[in-house]
Amino acid sequence: MEDVALKRRPDLIDQFTELVVGSDEPRRLAERTVEVVMSLSNGRAGAVFAREGDRVNLFASRGIDQPVLDAVQDVWGRFRETLEKGETFYVPDRATDRRLVKEEAERMGPASFAIVPIMEEQQLAALLYVDSAEPHFCAAHDLERLSKFSRIVVKAVREESGGGGGGMLSPSRKEAWETYLERTPVEDMEREKLLLLLNRNEWNIARVARLMDVTRRTIYLRLQRYNIPRERVRKTRPRPATT
Repeated sequence: MEDVALKRRPDLIDQFTELVVGSDEPRRLAERTVEVVMSLSNGRAGAVFAREGDRVNLFASRGIDQPVLDAVQDVWGRFRETLEKGETFYVPDRATDRRLVKEEAERMGPASFAIVPIMEEQQLAALLYVDSAEPHFCAAHDLERLSKFSRIVVKAVREESGGGGGGMLSPSRKEAWETYLERTPVEDMEREKLLLLLNRNEWNIARVARLMDVTRRTIYLRLQRYNIPRERVRKTRPRPATT
């Protein structure tokens, strides 16, 4: 774990540099912000959801999938007033949190997650989402630190919508997801798929290599290519490979 932490320090410096250099590309700015947030919180996946009227639509992400989109929409539908007040929605243990419906608590996915309201002049502009494969991944000071990214997220969301690119004004979750896939470069999609499989399979390189029908060496080379620091996670009970 110490090697991973040491490697992350220069990675974070590079990412913060890219945030400044790439600030003229709103969606890229949001993606880099998500990456930094995930690194700081040891997150499994992260995303920014832009407020569009009564909806929140996917704006940028790293490592998420359709179940995460559904979970965020469920929380938005049931706890919208809480989020609009600027109150963070933190689930320290999804398996035991009574605020979640039974189907959501039992669904495969992260063990814990946080949804941080991003406010602009007392109005909700976006949601910052980050999750973990481990329960209780955030302490109070960690949640407060996540809120410090508000100005960057607001900048990205506002510049994108003001520049005509528009948030994702899709009428359904399925269309929002499809639109996001269309807009995402192939290299970014490959990176997200690799992260998704690694997280779902507890960073078992051999298992992920079998799922992708490649060699273990190929997986290691892709980790280097996409600048993904290798995680060492605590293994749970044996389970089959998950695609």
